[in-house]
Amino acid sequence: MLTRFLIHVVALLIVFYVIWHVHTGLLAAAVVMAIILALVNTIIRPVLIMLTLPVTILTLGLFVLVLNALLFGLAFVVLQGIMNVHFDVGFGQIVLGYLIYVVISMVLTRLFR
Repeated sequence: MLTRFLIHVVALLIVFYVIWHVHTGLLAAAVVMAIILALVNTIIRPVLIMLTLPVTILTLGLFVLVLNALLFGLAFVVLQGIMNVHFDVGFGQIVLGYLIYVVISMVLTRLFR
């Protein structure tokens, strides 16, 4: 469990630094956002998946990617509120950051399995 948490922190560090150009408080932001993402994916995501099931079926599952990107953006907004900072990141960068985060997490998980 600790290994998966560290994998997600490393993936978030890469997204923060490379995609979003966040350089201040990098490690703390990545750790806090990993915790926020764990809570969001545990509490909010299952409810939203059930509520959006008809749309997900109509789009052959592609809406789940949009929903996950929105939840990733929600976690980022909560991070900004908790850390009392403002990072200038648009919706396109949130989606790109989410996709990069997923790919890096998958690759690192397979390497450390």
